[in-house]
Amino acid sequence: MKVEMDLERIDEMLDMWKKSVDLQLPMMDDFKIRMMQNRRPILENLVQTGTGWTLMLSCMQPLDDDEDLAALKQRVKQFVAWAAAEIDALDAIR
Repeated sequence: MKVEMDLERIDEMLDMWKKSVDLQLPMMDDFKIRMMQNRRPILENLVQTGTGWTLMLSCMQPLDDDEDLAALKQRVKQFVAWAAAEIDALDAIR
């Protein structure tokens, strides 16, 4: 099976998720409050999603010597590390 991945779209999703959790995207005040109230479960879901992506990507092999897959794996790994660090930061202020 051959699959073509839209790397730009994946990067946009990772960026959008991070910015939404950090309240860097335009949103209604009520939604901002909900995002702040639910920051921990949202981050936990992002860790879980990123971990699933990491597992999926670990099963893929490039068709050539292209470094795009390795770079994508690293960006997803960094995203998971960011979300986990944000959870740790929440734990530190309790």
